Amino acid sequence: MERDVKEAVEMLGRGSGKALDIGTGRGRMAAALAEYGYQVVSIDESKDALKRAEDLLKESVTLENILLLQGDAHNLPFLDETFEVVATYNAMHHMRNYKKVLDEMVRVCKKGGSILISELNEYGRKVVAERHKERGSYHEANISIEDIAKYLEVEYALIGEIKKAERTDIFISKK
Repeated sequence: MERDVKEAVEMLGRGSGKALDIGTGRGRMAAALAEYGYQVVSIDESKDALKRAEDLLKESVTLENILLLQGDAHNLPFLDETFEVVATYNAMHHMRNYKKVLDEMVRVCKKGGSILISELNEYGRKVVAERHKERGSYHEANISIEDIAKYLEVEYALIGEIKKAERTDIFISKK
């Protein structure tokens, strides 16, 4: 488990309920949540991303506790208060409207549940941008964990803890 993902799930702690991972990517958060005892649904818009994640996850963990699902984070296909944990790992900067995704995260999180968000910090954004440049592509990440925390505080009175990690900043709050 990568250090920044491990730091995020350690803030959450072990559990046994249902967890939602938004923005599957390579499946790192889904794998970490499953390893920490959660039944995980991991959602991504991209079929290609889900296939890559499935292939990577098969190599390292059992998919027994992980369901990969294609869907839109801006309009989650779940009932209100479905999940004990709603998490995302370095995906918010990819969203068309991160505030709408945050609204959806709060909606599907159970009262008393946890919202866990990891997002690239300044150093992480620089590293990722350099890697993309080397590959001839462009990567823009201009959202900060402070932007996320401020929105959740103003809109939902959710006050959380922010932890600074090497390449990411991590926010956790109880609903």
